[in-house]
Amino acid sequence: MPKKKLLTSINTPNRSKKKKLHKRKVTFEDDTSIFPSEILLNILTRLPVKSLLRFKSVSKPWNVMISSNEFKKIHRDQSKALGREKLLLQSRNVFEFRDLESSLLDLMENQQFPLKKFQRAEVWCLCDGLVLLRNPRAYKNYVLWNPSTREYRAISCPDNHLNYNEEPQRVRACGLCYDSSVGDYKVILIYDLFYAVYSLIRDSWTTKTSFPCPVLPLLPGDLISFGISTAGCVFWSLINGKIQLFVDRASTIIYFDVKSDGVKNLSTPDFVGENDFFYLASVKGCLSLYGSRIESKELNIWIMEQDGSWKWLMNICNLPYICKTFVQDRELLGCTRNGDIVFQGWPCCRIFIYYPRQQLLTETELSSKDLPIASLCLDSLYSPSLNVKHKRKRQSDMMFN
Repeated sequence: MPKKKLLTSINTPNRSKKKKLHKRKVTFEDDTSIFPSEILLNILTRLPVKSLLRFKSVSKPWNVMISSNEFKKIHRDQSKALGREKLLLQSRNVFEFRDLESSLLDLMENQQFPLKKFQRAEVWCLCDGLVLLRNPRAYKNYVLWNPSTREYRAISCPDNHLNYNEEPQRVRACGLCYDSSVGDYKVILIYDLFYAVYSLIRDSWTTKTSFPCPVLPLLPGDLISFGISTAGCVFWSLINGKIQLFVDRASTIIYFDVKSDGVKNLSTPDFVGENDFFYLASVKGCLSLYGSRIESKELNIWIMEQDGSWKWLMNICNLPYICKTFVQDRELLGCTRNGDIVFQGWPCCRIFIYYPRQQLLTETELSSKDLPIASLCLDSLYSPSLNVKHKRKRQSDMMFN
């Protein structure tokens, strides 16, 4: 009996010690690098995703740190601050990525989306490195894709979205945005009678019936409006019941507020006059309006600051067409680190760059290629496939508000 007591007293602390060691988390402090952890973290968060994916194999502490949500948030903020965006071009099944900062828009890589059922998928929206694609042959099937990490998640909207109150429904507008308060990405689909919100963290849909303004059904030939995502909101313009991105004095700017999941109104700025024609865009991470008087041969670019006030950014003069025609045919994609403005021309993809210092608008050589869709895509580590905190909910669990 004494021996058994002795063995028990010896083994119990050992088991407890092993248990504590097993629970101990691996951190950057465990790395044997000659650099302090703060300096190493500062260096790594400034690197492109392609390098970071290779560095995950350096050691377990590096893998743990680079894979953490905290690191991904810091890296995303650094990428936005550094202007690390790629020009995304799509031609059928091929996605082409080009260096926005090179004078010739040098090719970085080509990718094909891996899911066969999403061949010739339609690019609907982008936000902080995530791309929302829709299956053109199945209206309820979508996918969130990070081209930098090549990770994706397929999502489907419930059947009752397509037949709401026994009436067939079509998507009028869509958007994708990021909720920084909880680290969640959300997809917004606006229909005729309601709008639906998909949460990436919860992996579930919520349906909202409280829309601030009536929306008219899509008519043959009408296009779906892809909202402008910036600062945790998605923006559209509402004119005579139609959702689009053109803004004039008679229109109402509406936006989805990611924190409340509500659609709200934004007052049209005072600089938009009776004979003006503007278009919504995103410039330098801010909501932007570009345009001027309909018959003018120049346009102005305005950005909305954090306090809601509008600031004049620049003037583009010597337009090849009058302002209204130019704005209708040239979509402002964004700007480079040097402040050069990048436009996409319609109906076919033509890439234009405006150089403010030279006051020169030039067409790039990419315009001769068969690339119908262009967008700017942030270099981001965020994974749409690994950030699930709750199990998938059944369609019967849908919430109607």
